Amino acid sequence: MVAAPALMVIGVRATGAQSGRGGEGNLTYARGQSVMPVYQGWTENADGSFNLHFSYINQNWEEEVDLPVGPNNSVSPAPLGPDAGQPTHFYPRQNRWLFTVRVPKDWGAKEVVWTLTSHGPDQPRVRRAPGRVRDGRVSDAI
Repeated sequence: MVAAPALMVIGVRATGAQSGRGGEGNLTYARGQSVMPVYQGWTENADGSFNLHFSYINQNWEEEVDLPVGPNNSVSPAPLGPDAGQPTHFYPRQNRWLFTVRVPKDWGAKEVVWTLTSHGPDQPRVRRAPGRVRDGRVSDAI
C-alpha cells in the first residue's frame, strides 16, 4: 500500500502591501491608507431642486476608519454643512450612494464639496469631492 503525501496549506494574513490582481505594480493594503470621497452625480427632484450623490473609497482592504463630523469630515458651503448626513464610519473598499445633499433649483453652478482628512502612508491626506449641477450636466469630479 502506498500512502499519498499530505499537502498542508497555510494561510498567511498580510498587514502590509500585498500583490494585487489585474496588473503589474497594482498593490492592495490591509491598513494605513486614506479614505477618498467620491461625487457620483445628481438627480433632479419634482420641485426642480437637485440631489447630489456621494460615495467613498476606503483604500484599506481590512481597516475600518472613523472620522467624526468636524474639521476632518465636512461638507461645504454653509448652510449645507459641515454635517450633511455624511458617514462617520468608513468600511473597507468602495461604498456607493451613501448620502445625498439637496440643493435648491436656483443653486446654479456652485459647488458642494465633501472633504475628508484621513491617515495616509506617510502623513494625513486631504481628499475632496466637489459636486455641482451645471446646465443639466454633471461636472467633472476630482
